[in-house]
Amino acid sequence: MRLLILPVLLAAAASASIPVRDACSEDATVLANVQENDAIQIRHAVFGESVPCYAVSVMQASGEVRGFLLSSSLPVVQEFERRRALESRVPLAAPPPLAPEEQKAAAPMTPVGPPFEPWSGVDTRGKRFQIAQGRSKVTLVTFWSVESWTARKYVENLRKTEAEFRPRGLSSYGFMEAASTARANFYMDDIGLEAPQALDRERLAARYHADTRKGTTLVLNASNEVVAISSNPVEIRAAVTRLLSLK
Repeated sequence: MRLLILPVLLAAAASASIPVRDACSEDATVLANVQENDAIQIRHAVFGESVPCYAVSVMQASGEVRGFLLSSSLPVVQEFERRRALESRVPLAAPPPLAPEEQKAAAPMTPVGPPFEPWSGVDTRGKRFQIAQGRSKVTLVTFWSVESWTARKYVENLRKTEAEFRPRGLSSYGFMEAASTARANFYMDDIGLEAPQALDRERLAARYHADTRKGTTLVLNASNEVVAISSNPVEIRAAVTRLLSLK
């Protein structure tokens, strides 16, 4: 009789399921349960958590489920970590030089509104950050609503400009409209944002006439003057390029 116990236990362990939750917390709501043979896609790892956490997409009979795995035991997660380790050993390519038309002398950009007032506080992770004159060559300040799909897509597209120009002196920050910090962090993790984000408790969006439903970015020069404001990522990139060509 004892000989039958071990295979039964092994079979039970092999079929054990792992919960997909709605946040990176062990007390978060369980959205679904997955097994290693399910169609699981790892979208990105979530940094700054006390336990391993991965944003995932799972295809089940009822449809697609998006959430977070708090486990590294699944083969798909181990393969994700293996690839990420390999990629981290590859040196990043130097950013491309400014094009000739971007390097030529240009007239200074005229402020389009009042200077952005110095701001200091904490982001949704509890880390302090400051937006002040002279800290960066160019600063982007984005106002957006986490509940708006349009705004989330805008912020996601803006990441390309942030990554391209960060080595040249660009800093980026965000102020969000969200019901709670937990809600804000959920969408930040889903998008994979790296720039510090804070809740807009002082209603700065209204002060600077920003449309949070679309997502709106202020482009600041080194003196914290607002030299451009737009909800179009192409226009933001053009303003950043021009500012850096003046340096």
